[in-house]
Amino acid sequence: MEQFNAVRVWPQGYFGYVKKARVFLKTITKSALFDNSMLTAVLLNTVVMALERFDLTAEESAQMELANLWFTWIFIVEASMKTLGVGMQKYLSEVMNCLDLSVVLLSCVELAMAGGGGSLSAFRTVRIFRTFRVLRVIRLLRALESMKLIINVLTRSIGSFMYIAMLLGICCFIFALLGKTLFGGQFDFPEGKPRGNFDNFNIAFTTVFQVLTMENW
Repeated sequence: MEQFNAVRVWPQGYFGYVKKARVFLKTITKSALFDNSMLTAVLLNTVVMALERFDLTAEESAQMELANLWFTWIFIVEASMKTLGVGMQKYLSEVMNCLDLSVVLLSCVELAMAGGGGSLSAFRTVRIFRTFRVLRVIRLLRALESMKLIINVLTRSIGSFMYIAMLLGICCFIFALLGKTLFGGQFDFPEGKPRGNFDNFNIAFTTVFQVLTMENW
């Protein structure tokens, strides 16, 4: 029996060049070298963020800003290559890619605001956006297969957690009503009324919740 090798047929003209470029980008982004390079960039970015402190000198602060700028552009290029290589729909089908793209977009907003002016409100807004850089560390979870398994289990268990939270809320509601009926206005001690009492529903609900969640009961 004759064996035939699969032959890729490229479109003619402009679309052929676009298709070849997308396949080339997809091949690069799927390679182990690319993944390891991005993982190294995340690790180095984590080290840079850990080195930041409040008493930096002007020179050290400038170096930190330059390093963060380089890392931001690296992740922008990475997201662009992946988006062009596999397409936006397939790229966003993975939760971690959505997180990466969100951090990249926030970084772009930060760069735009940092270069747009020096008002106090803009400076504070930039500082708020910079806090989202911490989310880049989550990308390290991609390299841990066991961590991926734990994340998948937690994702599938979110519905069960919601039912448990609803059950806890119902229990707190019932016991808060019972406590308000039985002990309302009776916690007048010589040393004063304690913070946990049953004089009204709000305080009673908080008291019951604290009792149910105590480690040593």
